[in-house]
Amino acid sequence: MSPAAHRTARVLAPARVRVGLGLALTLAHAGCTAPGAETTEGSGGEDSSTSGVWAEAPAPADACPDALLVSHGRYRGNLRAMKPDDATGGVCGGGGADGFLRVEVPVRADLRVAARGVGFVPRLSFAPDDCLGGREIACAADAPLELRDLAGGTVLRLAVGIDPTVFSDLKQKPAPEDDPDPLSFDLEIGLTRVLDAGEVCEPASRGRCVAGTLCMTSAPGEPPACTTLPADTCSTALRTPVVLGDAGEAALVVDPALPQTDAHAHSCGGAGLRERVLQLDLPAVPPARALEITVSRPDVGLAVRTPGCLATDEVACAAGIGAPARVVIDRLAARRAAGIAPYLFVELPPDSERDPAFTLNLRLVPEPTPWGMPAAPPAAP
Repeated sequence: MSPAAHRTARVLAPARVRVGLGLALTLAHAGCTAPGAETTEGSGGEDSSTSGVWAEAPAPADACPDALLVSHGRYRGNLRAMKPDDATGGVCGGGGADGFLRVEVPVRADLRVAARGVGFVPRLSFAPDDCLGGREIACAADAPLELRDLAGGTVLRLAVGIDPTVFSDLKQKPAPEDDPDPLSFDLEIGLTRVLDAGEVCEPASRGRCVAGTLCMTSAPGEPPACTTLPADTCSTALRTPVVLGDAGEAALVVDPALPQTDAHAHSCGGAGLRERVLQLDLPAVPPARALEITVSRPDVGLAVRTPGCLATDEVACAAGIGAPARVVIDRLAARRAAGIAPYLFVELPPDSERDPAFTLNLRLVPEPTPWGMPAAPPAAP
């Protein structure tokens, strides 16, 4: 065997890895074991460390059905001997050679995978635990890939791919004798436990609190625990009757000092911002009327979902960047007759916990038409 072929075979073989004790201890009580979190090689091909738990780390397989089962840890692979997988169509549908692993999530957790190629930018994708085409759940061409709040016992297919043109160019050149193969790559698979309401949440290595809860102390002397917050998710939304005055107007006060988290994602932004969730009981109104909602400060975003709380139920979204946000809920009479109470999401500005309360201004406006909707009222002098 030539030196280059020997080196390629060695890279494709399982690497010796050490289990990261911090994460192992975090997951040990859940009864899970996993390959290690750090690859270590001695100068003579033997382990240079004398401590830790050692295990063989599987390398990504060339064929999807041959993928081996892994969990959190660091893994090494090489695409030089890989071929395109016609059944799956390549990572992100881009063709090219692929390597495959089956990733198990042993406890309820967030799953994050990052990859670093020696001479290329890896593509990553998750798919269900089969090898059927057109089944990608998520893919990323140049960034880590993350899925949040997966159930314990979930198994996904992870594919690592490469741009076909880049692969062709790199494969035409023989692997270097004394340097890493440009087609080799490292994978890091990380898990962050999702803690249920009531679970102790400190130290932070325990995991993160489930959406709709916040790590806080409920009583003196008690350890911090994941605490359910009012008005933080659709299930805990603050039921809010809309009571209009004679002029068809109303105002709602929002206090940004109240604890909130960011449990929802909206089309107009707001990622990472705390939000308050209201569920509006609509008033009795004449036909062909809509409800306009504006904000008294320009850096607050608004979003509306109806009839449900799914992202696909979003009917209005305004980021509140540069000008006060404005949304309109149409078909008020029909929605009220159907017993629908829309969800209103108020995206709070960053670092606003010490800010004073602000106002949501509501008013009846004519129903929007195909040519547009009523203009916002002029600003007060």
